Amino acid sequence: MKSAETFWDKAAARYAKSPIRDEASYQKKLAITREYFQPDWSVLEFGCGTGGTAILHAPYVRDILATDISKNMLEIAQTKAADAGIGNIRFRQGTLDSLSVFIVARKRA
Repeated sequence: MKSAETFWDKAAARYAKSPIRDEASYQKKLAITREYFQPDWSVLEFGCGTGGTAILHAPYVRDILATDISKNMLEIAQTKAADAGIGNIRFRQGTLDSLSVFIVARKRA
């Protein structure tokens, strides 16, 4: 997994500057997803990248745990969330396996 982490760490700045290729489809996907959200929900996003989707969904739910393998992606995501005034997203680095342990440990505490 270290090679994937290294790849995305190196790509983070370039990825953050890249426009969404199909903005209309992306907006449609966001709207469809929002139809299911409830204000008291806690949402988990795997592979959040630079946080764009989590930031757009955050106003519609209680909180979001947004995860990614890349530390650099998450640093950009945290900055974007702070700049947008969004405070209900927690960003965590890890793989799906390591995150499962984090969630179970948190639930038991």
